[in-house]
Amino acid sequence: MKYKLPELDLHGIYHVEVNTKVSKFLEDNQDNLPVLIITGNSNRMITIVKDVVESKGLEMRVKSHYNLGSFVVS
Repeated sequence: MKYKLPELDLHGIYHVEVNTKVSKFLEDNQDNLPVLIITGNSNRMITIVKDVVESKGLEMRVKSHYNLGSFVVS
């Protein structure tokens, strides 16, 4: 059985809300890393998420080269 990562899907979320939502999600799951964050293909959304992830001393990588809007954070 595959392990399902805790997931945050940002589809439908306004850019102004992303910083707060991602920060809270990462804080709530700090003991459950890695986690999955779905940004979609918005470059602005990806940049915001990357900035939050790096500010917490974490790293993110593309989950699959078939889906460039989904990231594993650890």
